[in-house]
Amino acid sequence: MTRIEFSVINIRDLIEQLKAEEVRGILSVFSCPKNYDIEDFLTRNATDFSKRGITQTHLVFTVINETTELLGYFALTNKILTIDPTNISKVICKRLERHAVLDEKTGLYNIPTPLIAQLGKNYDRDLNKFVTGDELLQIACGKVAEIQRELGGTLTYIERENSSKLVEFYARNGFRIIGSGKSELQKSLIQMVKWL
Repeated sequence: MTRIEFSVINIRDLIEQLKAEEVRGILSVFSCPKNYDIEDFLTRNATDFSKRGITQTHLVFTVINETTELLGYFALTNKILTIDPTNISKVICKRLERHAVLDEKTGLYNIPTPLIAQLGKNYDRDLNKFVTGDELLQIACGKVAEIQRELGGTLTYIERENSSKLVEFYARNGFRIIGSGKSELQKSLIQMVKWL
């Protein structure tokens, strides 16, 4: 089977090079019936969040039958990862101490870390068959590693619903459960980290 070549384009580059309606047209073909929030973020919020510097969305394309097709996307943002050292092993704690700042008041580690905020495949016209979730996540982690070569840092993380299917997917890709969110809104979410 022929290996598919992917190209990754920051949505901000599209915004700067194309008219707004052209960007909307590119994004409008994205469909994710398995998780409407993934579709809604890309089609409604990604361009605005990119312009405002909140989150940078990267679109993953390939060429199929001489046509460039949107296969999926991932969104990255900067966030402070807060970790309770009492909830992790001493080995992980030692590893984190090299990158984290311990907040003396709260007793929690704070690490400025890239968050993979969104990750989604395009199910329009069965385009999801041309990229796996593993490949999409690998591309996202590669982008984070590239950014960290310039800025520093060695890990990335995700916050997701605590479903066994999602935990298995991220664990299979080298992520470890490190805790859960601290705010009331985040308590139902798990945090998983990956050293790059």
